[in-house]
Amino acid sequence: MGLQGKRDDPAAIAARDGAARYCQEMEALLADRDYLAVSYSYADIAFYLALLFGVRMGARLPDALTRLGQWRERLTARPAVRQVVGPMARYLSSQGLKLPDFLAGLAAPGGTATG
Repeated sequence: MGLQGKRDDPAAIAARDGAARYCQEMEALLADRDYLAVSYSYADIAFYLALLFGVRMGARLPDALTRLGQWRERLTARPAVRQVVGPMARYLSSQGLKLPDFLAGLAAPGGTATG
């Protein structure tokens, strides 16, 4: 996370490559299930937040990872997830900070994300 301003640094390149490989692994894992550990679990929560912070740091989820994108939509739609990321989205928006597109619907008070 400390390499945002050093995108060409070998450590930053290695980190992005590693994250991309991991996302590919998660895409494959979701081929036969809706959640990372078959049913909704802490694994989903942890990875969802990692992706959220990754997007905030400029690591966009590639469109080709459709299963991972659908998984992210499922998690964003969960009431418990909205309860946590909704206030975060509103705070980021109120501070004029970049908000990931998939959270834009949560920035308004009482808002709901649609994906």
